[in-house]
Amino acid sequence: MKHKIKLMLSFAKRDFQERYVGTGLGQFWYILSPLIMIFIYTVIFSDFMKMKLDIVDSKYAYSIYLVPGLLAWTSFSTTISRLNNSFFDKANLIKKINIPMYIFHVSILLTELFIFFISFLLALGFLLIIGHKITFVFLLLIPIMILQMIFSFSLGVIFSLFSPFFKDIREFIPIFLQLWFWMTPIIYMREMIENKYPFLLIYNPFSYFSSIYQDIFLFSKVPSIDKILIISSMSFLFLLLAMYLYKKMISTIKDII
Repeated sequence: MKHKIKLMLSFAKRDFQERYVGTGLGQFWYILSPLIMIFIYTVIFSDFMKMKLDIVDSKYAYSIYLVPGLLAWTSFSTTISRLNNSFFDKANLIKKINIPMYIFHVSILLTELFIFFISFLLALGFLLIIGHKITFVFLLLIPIMILQMIFSFSLGVIFSLFSPFFKDIREFIPIFLQLWFWMTPIIYMREMIENKYPFLLIYNPFSYFSSIYQDIFLFSKVPSIDKILIISSMSFLFLLLAMYLYKKMISTIKDII
């Protein structure tokens, strides 16, 4: 077990270092990418378009609403996409080295979790710069982010297990994620759809995560027990399903990749 944990950490470190290998700025892009995203949405929506939310007394209210949802979605979609392609990306390595495939899956999870934490730390820096209050409630972001990563990891692994059998899944996932993004109140307010399309909130797992992030960033609001129970049960149920499918399917997958 100790050897496998070392392997996971080693592959995660390698994955982190290789992402921007060959670029001029190297690993600095991990910081630069979310910084650019925060800057663009702050300047465009708050300064140029003068978009405001009346619910918070700040000219940056819309940016404060927008940034956590966008950063969380970026992490969510990237994790699923990378895991979905993992069997194809690592096929040569899997054939050469006798290592359980879940080592690669978990190494991707660790890399994306680390990048997710970096992006949210930068978002908190943005709040400090504009003078928005940060309270102890923000510490609740840590378990929520971990639950989100468990959920995205589980979904990504499930998709990856079916991708070698149905190669269309690889093309379908990016489109599916785009549709999912626009069905989630990240860019727009949830009040715009809650009466006309309530099912988009009730049956949309990511809407629970995004609303928790937005409430913490805007109001320092403690998430309700209901929401915590929903995202926790959802994350661990999908994790159990992913583990079950992995055990059932992995030996067949190794024969066909």
